[in-house]
Amino acid sequence: MLNPDRHSVFFIFFTVGCLLLLQGCSEDKPTLPNEIEVAPDFTLELFDGGTFQLSDMKGKVVVINFFASWCVSCGEETPTIEKMSQTYAKKDVVFLAVAVDDTERKAKEFIKKFGLTIPAGLDRAGEIKEAYGLYGMPTTFFIDKQGMVSYFHAGVVTEKLLAHEIEKLL
Repeated sequence: MLNPDRHSVFFIFFTVGCLLLLQGCSEDKPTLPNEIEVAPDFTLELFDGGTFQLSDMKGKVVVINFFASWCVSCGEETPTIEKMSQTYAKKDVVFLAVAVDDTERKAKEFIKKFGLTIPAGLDRAGEIKEAYGLYGMPTTFFIDKQGMVSYFHAGVVTEKLLAHEIEKLL
């Protein structure tokens, strides 16, 4: 029979105890991808001169696509996002493009190059990026009619994925 020495047993209990203590003392709130929660509200200055306030969109499905002009994958999915925004234009679905870690000039050039017509703006201070816990581009969030994050997708979205997630919320 295995008979560990007292030092080994103490080390194991000490390590497990520290890990449990650290986990219980964490002040970090759960990140959005792990559970449904209220979508952080924000106001975004749009490139067309208007503003977008997320809290004004209650009662509508909101699809927020975070992109950057330097992101190759973002360019791959932009035609799909544009097409799906047209498909759902007559329903209570709002699409928004948020440029992050970018310049206004390059983000506008990207939008023009790919023919994106949905509302778009630049997260100048990175506050929206931080509130949504982004760690890569592209990332797309699906917000339900009550303002709750229903789903997020890191990476390129497809028509099938967009339709599936939007239809769940309509």
